[in-house]
Amino acid sequence: MITTKLTVRFADCDGMGHVNNAVYYTYFEEGKREIFRWFTPSMDLNDWKVIVASTHCDYIHEISYDETITVYTWIGTISHSSFDVEHAIADANGNWHARGRVTLIGYNYRTKSVVPLSEKMKAILRQHQDGPANAPELRQIRGIDVPVR
Repeated sequence: MITTKLTVRFADCDGMGHVNNAVYYTYFEEGKREIFRWFTPSMDLNDWKVIVASTHCDYIHEISYDETITVYTWIGTISHSSFDVEHAIADANGNWHARGRVTLIGYNYRTKSVVPLSEKMKAILRQHQDGPANAPELRQIRGIDVPVR
């Protein structure tokens, strides 16, 4: 599991006085920085090896300016050419604020094609599959009302 501590910037907040919903994805992106480095140690964008296929975020409780938050990041399902990156955001008191998932695909930008994950990379990913204790589950929305905490 990867932990990333961040302080909420003034620019992250919207007119409602809390972090704008789109910024949560930026927080998740910061949590993935180490994962990106596993695939592209130089962080050279001309040699990038993954692409985002899908994103999801459940908003649990708003986050306010100047709060210190922790983004917990771990690996979920690993497939032939893709894997899920799980995220949960908590405040300094351990209260959960968001839960997310991003699916990344091995990708060759020069040929614009999907690339299978190497066994070596799958082994690295498997080492990071443990998430934080008591992290909320993602909500499953399928045309029914889902209670919000």
